[in-house]
Order: sequence, then structure tokens, then C-alpha cells
Amino acid sequence: MPARKRNRRMAIILALVLILSGGIFDWASWPAAQAAESSDDSRLSPRLIKLLEALEPDDMVPVIVSTTEPSDEADDAAAQLLGVRAGRRFSQLGAYSASVPAGSLRSLSRGRNVRHVSYDFIVRSFNDLNYVTVGADQAARQTTPLGSSLNGAGVTVAVVDSGIANHSDIGSRQVAEVEVVGHEKGFADYYGHGTHVAGIIAGDGSASSDSQSFRRFNGIAPKAKLVSVRVLGPDGSGRVSDVLAGINWVVLNRSAYNIRVMNLSLGHSVEQSYVDDPLCQAVELAWRSGIVVVAAAGNSGTGGYATIHSPGNDPSIITVGASNNYRSAVRPDDVLTSYTSRGPTYLDHVVKPDLVAPGNRTISLRAEGSALDTAYAALRVKQGAYRSDPAAAQLDSPYFELSGSSMSAGVVSGMAALMIQAQPLITPDTVKARLMKGAEKRLGYDVFSEGAGFADLITALGLADVALLPALSPKATWTETGILFQDPGTLWGDAAVWGGDVIWGSDPQRGTGAVWGDATVWGRRAAASSSGSVAPGNAGASSIVWGGGMRADSIVWGGGMRADSIVWGGGMRADSIVWGGGMSADSIVWGGGMSADSIVWGGGMSADSIVWGGGISADSIVWGGGFSLFGESTLLGDDLPSNL
Repeated sequence: MPARKRNRRMAIILALVLILSGGIFDWASWPAAQAAESSDDSRLSPRLIKLLEALEPDDMVPVIVSTTEPSDEADDAAAQLLGVRAGRRFSQLGAYSASVPAGSLRSLSRGRNVRHVSYDFIVRSFNDLNYVTVGADQAARQTTPLGSSLNGAGVTVAVVDSGIANHSDIGSRQVAEVEVVGHEKGFADYYGHGTHVAGIIAGDGSASSDSQSFRRFNGIAPKAKLVSVRVLGPDGSGRVSDVLAGINWVVLNRSAYNIRVMNLSLGHSVEQSYVDDPLCQAVELAWRSGIVVVAAAGNSGTGGYATIHSPGNDPSIITVGASNNYRSAVRPDDVLTSYTSRGPTYLDHVVKPDLVAPGNRTISLRAEGSALDTAYAALRVKQGAYRSDPAAAQLDSPYFELSGSSMSAGVVSGMAALMIQAQPLITPDTVKARLMKGAEKRLGYDVFSEGAGFADLITALGLADVALLPALSPKATWTETGILFQDPGTLWGDAAVWGGDVIWGSDPQRGTGAVWGDATVWGRRAAASSSGSVAPGNAGASSIVWGGGMRADSIVWGGGMRADSIVWGGGMRADSIVWGGGMSADSIVWGGGMSADSIVWGGGMSADSIVWGGGISADSIVWGGGFSLFGESTLLGDDLPSNL
């Protein structure tokens, strides 16, 4: 027997011996075992620790397992003896999804190759005026070094959302659809959220540009290409593992489609540090791979500070809050929305959002017949809003109105696409740093509400400064005399160019007195302390954020994960099948310049590696970004002046 094969077999046998030597788990002794083993739960997320107190030992729990290195046969054998049912393996992310008996969670977390085990939350999704407000109309009059108009041409944006429906404002520029959730043929969006976001990023206004149109609903980068990565189902929900599968696909295929920007207008409430959060770790990997990642801050701002959602709590990426442009094309009258989530981030105290952009009552593309379109017919834009045809004034148009930081993220993704077109070699860190430096500062707002200010594309395009180090969003520290901030200039490699006063405006501590005294942000011990300070991110067990953790409306009744991912695009051949390259064995990719009926089956996962079903408790779903079908204020947006 070859030595390598013999060593592998010995490793498997050793794993079995190690498990069996401790005896097969005695479910009858579950309570006692629980107490005895709880001394070291550092590799389990807080939600899993809470579930251990509430579940029976044989209740199955959906998890994400982050590993220190790719799992081998010994790891798989050990996991199987614990009753683990493996799900998707994320080859680029160093993680896999699984369904695990509650009684095996601690044993699994102590595996030699396990870095952390997290609960597999369910995430949920959280214009002509925006086009002018942020300066995209002026950018369109500029040219690239090659003489072409600045409109996003040559840049592809991946929209990780509920899908993108066919729409004349996008046309053939949607080059592929990756269906992690659902497996229907063709471009589709059964919820209606992803289509709306896609239009904000790259709609070209074709449906509002005939001879009778007096307004044109342009996206920010109207010539950019789009890849739809559908991770949310018809009700707007999907598990973290679905999103991880989508991000994994984007990273694997970034070069093939020239994906330079990834938009995530979704998320879930923060329950652990970004260091352990698998969604945060995934977006960091995409960022390091050269992709600008833009995430919505969330719509939980009415709950106070520390309400930023994951993955927007990650310091590497760009997190966008929502402003209200009052349906005017000038920026001076813009204000923050009432609902936009505010920083600092829960547990880590990262200063977020990074900036804000228009997101209130935004007109963009309508996915006809989708869940949102059906449930909220009043949000359909009438033709009279943009066409001077009295006979058609009350007819529904192919446009729809939505509000939230989801829309704001789309605006900034479009801005990033234009910046990349203007300077193709620009790095994600420099894109972020220039957007923050170029944002318009409003000294009436604190940095936990507006971040670096209101998005200003023209100023950002005019900057030549380069981030020499990762442009991490700084952390805030509570002290008994006030809040201290890490200096972004020091973090980013040039204190003179990127200093705190430059990024946040004069007196970054302005207006933070109320936040400083808020025990729900910093922890009761910090607020009550009369001496000393609390280090950034070290909130401890007494750190509580009311409104920033799990919310009462974060429960959706649903089943498990879909076992197959399907990707559809355009112009392919139906009978040409190719095996190989980075997708699961039941993932289908249609599109992207292939012949009209070709199916691309990717490798990287074995055909039987996806095992999901029911048995998931009702509280396993998180409404990401606060965007809900049940009438939250973010759906209708903030009120407008009566004269508009």
C-alpha cells in the first residue's frame, strides 16, 4: 500500500479512536454533559451557546463551520460520527455549511481543524434624482484617458440579492444569473428587491426616454454590466450559507466576468465580532481579491446607536447609510433618514457607516409580478410621473419606488464602478478612502450617523490620493472624558492626507455626548465607571445594544436551504454541457457569452455534499437590513414636504 494512502487511512482510524475512546454521546446525560463542557465555548457563536440551553440534544442546528485549513478525510469521518450532515463547501472562504445535532456542537467546535462555528442566520434584503444628487450627471460629461464617456462601461457589478428580472433599462448588460436560491430558467426576481437595486446601479433609462418623457430614470453607471447572484427567495430571505455560496462564486469567477464591484443590500443583526462572523470574513476575502464590496448599513436606526447590520460591521468594506434628498437634485437640502442604522458597531465599536447616500423614496426598476410589486401596488410609479401623455398618466409604468439603505448601497456601488472605469488600476482601499474623503461633511450630524458625510462623486473622482495601507474603518474607544477615535490617516498610511479632520470634518467628537453616556452601546460597566477606559471592541458580557441585536420582527417561518444552485445568463446553448470549475455539482450557470444552450457545471464540491432539509427552528431567520413585507417605515420611506 502506498505510504500516502496508508497514512491517510491511519489518520481516519485515529480520528475514530479519539471519538470512540470518549464513548458515543449519551443523550440521557445531556444536561450534566452540558454543564461540564461549557467551560470552553470560545469557538461557538453566542447564538449557538443560547440554543444549547433551549434545544434537545438531537435537534438539528444549521451552522457555518470556519476551518483553519481545508477539511480532509479524517475531519469528515470525525464529523460524521457526531451526526454532522455536511452542506455546501466554500472553497474560497475556508468554510462549509452543515446541519449538526445540538448535542454535538461543542464536540464539533473542538475539532483540530475548526476555527469557529457560527449559527447559519437567515438574511433578508433591507433614479434620476439620485443620478444628479451624487454628481453622476457631471461624471457622464467627463471622459476616461481613452476618451470614452464615464458611464461604467467595461466594469461588471455583482448584485448579491433576490435576482434581477428582465427589464428594458438593463437589456443585454445582464451577463449572467447565479441562482443559489431557486432553480427557475431565465432571469427572474420573484421578490422584486434585487431588480430595484440593479436599476439604481446600472439602469439606462430606456423605458423613460421616449419623445413624451420629461424625466429619465438613469442608474449611476448606466453602461456597466451586471451579474445577478440570487441568494434571497420569493419572500426576500435566504441563509447566510446562501450568501456565502454566492460570494464564493463571485470570487471564483471575478476574472471571467471582470467583476470589480459587489453589492450586498442585505444582512442580519450583529451577534458576534466581525472576526468570527463568517459573512464578514467572506466579504473581507472578496475585498482582498480586488473586489470593491459595498454593503447596506441597515434600516434599524430608530432603535438608536449600534444598529449597523452584518456584513456592514466589517471594517474593511464600504458601509452605506441612507439620506433623504427630498426628491430634489441638489445636495444642500439632503438630510439623514430617520431609519438609517447608526454606529458604532455592536461589540467591535467600529465607526460606521462610512458615508451616506440617497435612499429615500427612490424610483428604480419594477419587477412586474414580484412579491413586492403585488403586495405594494401603490408604490408602482404612474406614467404621468415622467411622461406628458394625459391618456396614459394613470397607467402603471415599469418603475417602482422603494426606500432604505439597500437603495443607498446601490448608489455607491454605481459610483465605485465609475471610479474604476476612470482609473482601472485603482484598488478597493483607495476607492473607499477617496469616497470618504470626498463626501460632503455635515457638522450638524455625528460621525456615527453620517460617517464621513454625504456621497459626492465629483469630488471623489477629482482626488489623486492613494491609500498605502488597508483603508480600515477606525474604531472608537470609550473613556471617562469622552470618545476617542483611531486616526484614519495612521491606519491608511498617510496622516497628512487621510487624517481624522479630513475624513470626518472638524471636531470628529462633535455631538457624541449622548453616545458616550449610552450604556447600551458601551456596556454598563463602561458607562458607570468613574475611572479607566474600555478598549475598542472589548465590551465584555455586559455590553448590550437594545435594537442592535435580534429584533422581535426577525423571525420568519421557513424551511431549510435549497440543495441546488442554478445560474442562468444570456446567449447560451441548451445542449452543450461542460463539467469543471468552481461551482457545486448541482449548480447551473447560464450566460456570459457562451453559446445559446450551454450548461456549465462547476466542480469544487462533491455531488452529494449538499444536504439540507427542515427541522430548523422558527427563530432561525433574521430580516436583514430591516426590509420587510410587513409594512415597516423603510418600505414607504420618510415623509416629504407637502409642496413636493
